[in-house]
Amino acid sequence: MDISTWLISLGVVAIAGFTRGFSGFGSGLILAPALSLMFNPQLVVATVVLLEMTAGAGLVPEAIQKTRWREVLPLVLSAIVMVPVGAHFLALLEPTLMRRIIGGLIFGFVLLLLTGKGRYSRPRLALTSGVGVLSGFLTGLAGIGGPPIVLYQMSGRNPATANRANFIVFFALTQLVALGAYWVSGMMTVAVGALFIRFVPAFVGGLLIGRLCFKRVNETLFRRFVIGLLLTVAVLALVA
Repeated sequence: MDISTWLISLGVVAIAGFTRGFSGFGSGLILAPALSLMFNPQLVVATVVLLEMTAGAGLVPEAIQKTRWREVLPLVLSAIVMVPVGAHFLALLEPTLMRRIIGGLIFGFVLLLLTGKGRYSRPRLALTSGVGVLSGFLTGLAGIGGPPIVLYQMSGRNPATANRANFIVFFALTQLVALGAYWVSGMMTVAVGALFIRFVPAFVGGLLIGRLCFKRVNETLFRRFVIGLLLTVAVLALVA
């Protein structure tokens, strides 16, 4: 692979790390479609989960104190049932089809963000469980279980700090299950480890800068930048 491709991929990884450090989510949404344009999607998804777990290792201790466990535990319990199911489909799907599925999922998520969201005053168990099931399946399938959880949590009345903590803890627990499912499916290969080692310095660097910039960056402008980036990589993943 030529040097320009590596430089582009490292830039994408650094931006994804910044996004995760700043908001508590979003890195997988950037990494999965963008890197799948340059690498095998199955290889990318497994690497993304390792990078996400690296982020969680540093963010979880602080987030635990602010997590609203009555909201997070039902989501986690319903999600972990479906993570192995999604991982099973990931191992079977053809790479080009997998890349387009990822692009379509991200594109749909961005459209939902742009068109607005409903609100609820009290979480309902049936809705919570359904959101957890969908998120678990998407985590196993593409390493992008964030969209259902993000839309659900941001439709409530929690402050931003509580939502951020909920995201971090939920992702940490479900991605641990995903890692085990990928291992059983034979997707945790030497190639995944090599890609992770090459990417982790850029990811951690972006992550640390994002954490420092939390509450110091114009959130509206940053949100527009992230949505624009997601739309770009989603469309590229769909048409490439």
